[in-house]
Amino acid sequence: MYTLFPAAGGYFMVPAAAADGLKLAGASQLKCLLAVCRRMGTAVDADQIAKETGLSPEDVRDAMYFWLEKGLITEDNKPPAAEPAKPAKPEKEKEPQPEQPKAPPKKIPKIKPTTAQINSRCNEDPQIRELFLQSQMILGRTIGYDTQAQLLMCCDYLGLSVPVVLMICEYARSLGHSGIGYIVRMAERWAQDGITTLEDANARIAALEKRDRLWKSFSEAVGISQPSPSARMSDCLLRWSRDFGYSTDELVAAYNEMADHTAKFSPAYMDKVLTSWHELGLKNIGEINAYLLNYQKQQAEKHTGKSSAAPAKKKKPAAVSYDIQTAEQKAALGAPVYKRRKQK
Repeated sequence: MYTLFPAAGGYFMVPAAAADGLKLAGASQLKCLLAVCRRMGTAVDADQIAKETGLSPEDVRDAMYFWLEKGLITEDNKPPAAEPAKPAKPEKEKEPQPEQPKAPPKKIPKIKPTTAQINSRCNEDPQIRELFLQSQMILGRTIGYDTQAQLLMCCDYLGLSVPVVLMICEYARSLGHSGIGYIVRMAERWAQDGITTLEDANARIAALEKRDRLWKSFSEAVGISQPSPSARMSDCLLRWSRDFGYSTDELVAAYNEMADHTAKFSPAYMDKVLTSWHELGLKNIGEINAYLLNYQKQQAEKHTGKSSAAPAKKKKPAAVSYDIQTAEQKAALGAPVYKRRKQK
């Protein structure tokens, strides 16, 4: 039975959720967590933790991914901006402007137009009538009042044009999602992103199709049976392919890095790995493999104590002022005999 010694003193708090990860956490990860908790909310960088724990800064950053994924710590690589010096005699001090809140996502309201209002819009705008006819052909079924009302709101409330809404219907059907709920959620997302023209819609469809191909090849390579990515994974795939220019090979390498440190599939962990590679300027799998190989070599040399420096030359023995062999030969002859001289 073990318990804390009351007289030890100097306690600091550790999040209770940290105990949930003890089975998966390694020694380096626990060392780094204790080093952060000891400061009670004060920020500390990887170099300082490395000095305290005996780990390298690279090992510290690697261990921190585990706790970042669990949401126990936060990371901010940007140092605080220096406060600008105030002028000696300001003309007029401006009052601080309140921060403008972000606009909430646009959602179709629950109150739907009536059947009479829908018929009136069809008579007013022939494109609305065409929207209902074309959507029936695309979805392969007759659409009723609920679908008509929500398609109409995609145009009148979200501000999307009829061709853009029809493109959403076509793309949803190609994925096997012909329900109006999926179509409306995509329309709301497009409206929030400002995709209202055919050019923007074509660009988004091309990016989505590239994302779908990337997910299919990636999931087959690593053995994931999930047919479609989650919402978080979808956003990550778009950024990795569109902004970073990464393909399946780079994603598989990041997946292997993730699997070495966590037992479950984590898009957030993969995102941190791929983002760090992108920030290092690694553009393809060849450069990534070279970087990882060099990193592993440095770690192996550090742990084994080997160095690339040339071995030191052996020093020659210092010169002595006597000859040991001559001394031994003289000693073997016995003590010297001195003869007395005859007196004259």
